[in-house]
Amino acid sequence: MIIYECFLTLLENTFFSSREINNFYQTEPLIGNYALAYAMGFVQSCYHNNGEINYYQDLSSLNDKKIYITPAKFIDKIKFSLTQFNSISDSYWYKMVNNAVTTNKEKDSRPANFPQIGWIKMLSLGNTARFYILAENEIVLKKYIRLGKFMSKARIDYTKVNFLISESKNKIINQILNPLDIPETYSIKNFDVYSVNPVSLIDNITLDGVFYSFSGMALPMGMKFGVDFLKGEKK
Repeated sequence: MIIYECFLTLLENTFFSSREINNFYQTEPLIGNYALAYAMGFVQSCYHNNGEINYYQDLSSLNDKKIYITPAKFIDKIKFSLTQFNSISDSYWYKMVNNAVTTNKEKDSRPANFPQIGWIKMLSLGNTARFYILAENEIVLKKYIRLGKFMSKARIDYTKVNFLISESKNKIINQILNPLDIPETYSIKNFDVYSVNPVSLIDNITLDGVFYSFSGMALPMGMKFGVDFLKGEKK
């Protein structure tokens, strides 16, 4: 097993719609491992999509290749940027219809089905996040990737780590993980939770089990993408 410790540095403000409260759209200080798998180029999303969810097919292929990536946790002091957006048309004529704006003068006109005004809370450029890649064989990693709704640029720095395998109880893992990816043989005792889509993630986790241990960090052995629950899902 090879473990890469990766540090992701944002080179542009980065936005994920992690939480929506009225007209306020907030990014949580994390990046899910599904998003990272696509951003790192381990799997490719379809250029044309009819609304189907392909997580099961795509991420199962990584399980077959014995490649796994953890979610990314932002470290040090996290900085955010707050900006207001206004997508109301600049056309000469518009009106409100059913609490939305339309530029169609016809009586039966339908409003555009997207938010017209609001606030976006983004992760600021310069923030750094840590994540890990576990692979059976050496793999080529990208140095730059793009993330989020605006395809913002980020730099990746990585090193291989030397690890030991040890069994431990009440081990505290200071890294965000996907609970569906942890083998059922592990006893998860305590954790903080981030309620995000498509899967809630956990942090500051207390576990019993067997771990890869290195440089003050520990990761459960046998993690893989737990996407079996999506088998047969189309959208």
